[in-house]
Amino acid sequence: MNTKAIVAVVVLACVVLAPVVIAAEGVVGEWEFKNQMKATMTISKEADGKLAGTWTGQRGESTLSDISFENNTLKFTQTMSFNGQEMKTTYEGKVEGTKLTGKGQGGRGEFAFEGALQGEAKKGADAVVGTWSITINMPSDKLTITKNADGTLAGKWVGQRGESKISNMKFEGGKLTFIRTSEFGGQIRESEFEGTVEGDAIKGVFKSDRGNRDANATRVGAAKPEPAKAEPNKPEPKKPAAPKPK
Repeated sequence: MNTKAIVAVVVLACVVLAPVVIAAEGVVGEWEFKNQMKATMTISKEADGKLAGTWTGQRGESTLSDISFENNTLKFTQTMSFNGQEMKTTYEGKVEGTKLTGKGQGGRGEFAFEGALQGEAKKGADAVVGTWSITINMPSDKLTITKNADGTLAGKWVGQRGESKISNMKFEGGKLTFIRTSEFGGQIRESEFEGTVEGDAIKGVFKSDRGNRDANATRVGAAKPEPAKAEPNKPEPKKPAAPKPK
């Protein structure tokens, strides 16, 4: 093969491989996934004037109790059953017209939530009666993506429930895919992520046997290198013994 042919092959290889290298580097770093859950809350007023409510979310329908509304402050308790166990979450929020903002407290810790009343705002004690679209904002999870020596990608997921295993991570044509395996309540859960990477943002969805859930992320920094492992102390070489005088 002559020199011109060799140069052509090298140039062609660079053209073909360069996008792969750039693509892999483009997704490496630390990403924050915001945990948002959607639900619908319906509050009604019974004949005796007491408030009753239901909550419909990703895990089905649950009941509301201890509902009170005083001084534009709404308080209630959500009770739901999960894996045979009863779980309670308390909510407290401020109502301003058709907007509701506040905080919740449950088994997953404290979180912020907001709601929007469907229809026009009512006055007085009926201000909370109706159907509300609820958005729950849990603390963010963090995904760290690194590149192995062989060019493949690896991920580490740390969230409010601890670490999850990330496998089968690929980034091709601007699409990031991976499988997340986590353990909760003694059960192993597996979900598949697929998203589009645009600069410092990822827009995607987690798919599992419980349905699909939107999952968006923002790059928050570069991946931190793993700390170097200290090498064991090596014994100093023995010095040769001095020759004995004759």
